[in-house]
Amino acid sequence: MPAITRIDDIPPSHTIFTLDSHPDLQQPGAVHHGWNTGRQLLLHAVDSPLAKPMTGQDQPLRQQAITQLRTLSPYLHDVAGPLTLALHVSAVQQPSPDMDTLSLAPLIGEALADLGDWEICAPLPEQLELITRPVHALQPCMPD
Repeated sequence: MPAITRIDDIPPSHTIFTLDSHPDLQQPGAVHHGWNTGRQLLLHAVDSPLAKPMTGQDQPLRQQAITQLRTLSPYLHDVAGPLTLALHVSAVQQPSPDMDTLSLAPLIGEALADLGDWEICAPLPEQLELITRPVHALQPCMPD
């Protein structure tokens, strides 16, 4: 599997959660919807040509998340690894929106294990905030 080194490299859910993945993740549902929604928000944050037009009632909430993501770094592609971990934590583990970095650490570890084939490296301690803040930005846009 190719390494995720840019936001544009983050694949859709059916590529991440294949038929041989965990049984709970094989069927379309909240995890797949959450992954694809979060991926689209990240693509919009970097103005990627892969981003699809936003529609629906939650467009203001999604626009707010995109704005928050853009404040993380002037070069979001440079932090694609931590952002992919944040996407995984948001879509798969679906933590409460008020979890702090220390509480998210075990969930980040699970995300690292699941994304190992995509060459996502363990974040440096100073990068943990680059996971926590996007989780907080993405979480309100995740399906219930």
